[in-house]
Amino acid sequence: MAVAPIKSTFGKVANSYAGSYMRAGSNEFYPGGRNDQRRLNTRNLNNDIADMMTAHRHKMMLGDSRYIYQSFSSIAGAVKQKANYVYGGSWRLQSLSADTDFALAVEEDFKRLDQMFDIRGSNFGFRKNVWRGSKLLDVDGDFFVILSEEPLPKGATKAEKEKPRFPKLQFIEAHRVGDWGECRDGYVNDSKTYGGRKILSGIIVDDFMAPIAYRVKDGSRGRGFQDVPANSMVHFTDMEWFSQGRGTPTIAAAILDWYDLAETRDAQKMKQKINSILTLVESTESGTRDIGKNALGIGGGGSAPATQYMDSGMIRIIKNGGSLKAHTANDPPEGWLKFTTLVETSAFYALGWRREMLDSSSVGGAGVRGFAADINKSIASRREVLESGYKRLAQYIIAKRAKMGAYNLPDDWWKLSFTKPAEFTVDEGRMRTQDREDLRAGLITASNIAERRGEDFEDVITTRAKELAKVKEIAQQYGHDVSEISILTKPGDPLPEDSNSNNSNNE
Repeated sequence: MAVAPIKSTFGKVANSYAGSYMRAGSNEFYPGGRNDQRRLNTRNLNNDIADMMTAHRHKMMLGDSRYIYQSFSSIAGAVKQKANYVYGGSWRLQSLSADTDFALAVEEDFKRLDQMFDIRGSNFGFRKNVWRGSKLLDVDGDFFVILSEEPLPKGATKAEKEKPRFPKLQFIEAHRVGDWGECRDGYVNDSKTYGGRKILSGIIVDDFMAPIAYRVKDGSRGRGFQDVPANSMVHFTDMEWFSQGRGTPTIAAAILDWYDLAETRDAQKMKQKINSILTLVESTESGTRDIGKNALGIGGGGSAPATQYMDSGMIRIIKNGGSLKAHTANDPPEGWLKFTTLVETSAFYALGWRREMLDSSSVGGAGVRGFAADINKSIASRREVLESGYKRLAQYIIAKRAKMGAYNLPDDWWKLSFTKPAEFTVDEGRMRTQDREDLRAGLITASNIAERRGEDFEDVITTRAKELAKVKEIAQQYGHDVSEISILTKPGDPLPEDSNSNNSNNE
């Protein structure tokens, strides 16, 4: 028998749950239950993530993550590199409708209008925004897209207002969605529609934590924000907890490590600068400058340098018993370099990435295949998150374009997918050889191989068919056998014999 879902109102009654009196329990059954100084800062972690990650702390985390991304070239490079592989110049829309005419029309429509869907213009193409979206999931934790349409011109007529308008998408960054207005204690207090509802860092939810609206900063309105209904907004994020409301930047997991590394890095930079300035070290009996020499004007003081320049060098005057030696420093020290590598490796794991991507030569043999598999799994996971939201964007665009008369919608119009980026490999030649062997053995299909290379099998076959037709046409036009111009040869290889000449010789 089905049971009604439990409400998650997070109200005062819910927080003062019954039976919350403290009981000591048994230290023998769970020794970790003993009081410990290290547990003083973790006793409140047994709450819902949405309660612990308040709007204020979400802003702090967002600022920290963006600072780390902007300050560390290795993190910025890793995030961009990951986005490059996730995007991979792919993400072309593919209609899965059984209506071939409709499918072709939709695909051509998206190819032609790719740079017109984003409200900001051609610099933000529909496909290329995948790259930016992947980066934002690592740096900001989430982003949003408003399903909009082309604005009406000033003084629009009634007919123009009733006419279907071109679909537009507005991508919103994480910092623009927040607890604006009267949101004391995490509840909306300034809206007739959503009054009394829980708000989680800008996301207004129902009794079961399902989003019903998003509070977005809007400077054009008197109160500085507007509540966008959930059916007009797409929220891109990769939730890690069932009680989570907002996305968590992958950079955030290593924030403390990066701050520690920043301090030591600044100290090493200062040390390097000092070492680069020092060239000679003078040892004297007093350990100070010679004031007597300075009074005689022969160096050692501040008014006369303790050096005498010559045509091709200089002479340094030192006191008897003193010494002069070159200053050398073995910096940065090996221990610090190992510490840096350890921190970066841990931080890259939190990103779902591998530090070996900076230098794959440090890995060999089975390790190469292992780390390549990790990278491909990370790419696939990120692609799944983005594809889920992108399908909704595409379906919205298709529905709006159909209203504009671009095409008619069949029953299965909503079925679609996107081409995948090429699979990551550190040994392209070996992968291609293995693909051929697996194909001959029947362990893989040609479609699988094309997909792994970021291609669509139907497109590949269509292109090959067009090439073959063109070869036949040109061969017939110039009186050649098809094999003469279709078979690729290397220098020194004998040319293929004309099939027509063979037939005449046999006769």
